[in-house]
Amino acid sequence: MEMLSEKQREERQKFREQMDSELRAQREQLNNMMEANMEQAQQERERFMQENQELKNQFLAVQKTNEENMKMIEKLSDLVAKQEEEKRRLDEQMAMERAKQAELSKRQELLQRMEARHREEKEKLRREMEAKIEAQHNALTQECRKATEARMGVLQDMREKLQDVEEQLEEVERPGFIKSAVTENKESKSVL
Repeated sequence: MEMLSEKQREERQKFREQMDSELRAQREQLNNMMEANMEQAQQERERFMQENQELKNQFLAVQKTNEENMKMIEKLSDLVAKQEEEKRRLDEQMAMERAKQAELSKRQELLQRMEARHREEKEKLRREMEAKIEAQHNALTQECRKATEARMGVLQDMREKLQDVEEQLEEVERPGFIKSAVTENKESKSVL
């Protein structure tokens, strides 16, 4: 009887040590998973920062293009000023030569042709500039949206993984976990 009791104590002690060992192994495994997830999160953060830098570079490129477009607008304004000056000079010439009706008609016709040509040039420059600005704006907007959606998906996956690990840790550290594991082990032995 005493030997049986001693044997039972030994078995209980052995089972306790086995459960402690398994618990330590599970904790170590969960800690390793958390460290791996934290390392992955750090890598994602670095990649996020790199993507932000790339987007910043793209924005600076667009800003530079906009500066070039502003220079083009200045050139267009200079062209308009020159046209106005030419028109003023022609108006002065026509005012001095009103007596010569034939010459006046000829100059008026020339002025109309010149104004039509200048209008066409201004319209062409305006259309080219608007198309270029619109294309650059659309490209940058689409890239920003794609990069943001990709980063949000990665962050959501990481949040779900971390939550799973935290739930498993809470389950292992719950006060009744060892007792319920011992009970389940006894019940499985008694079934056998």
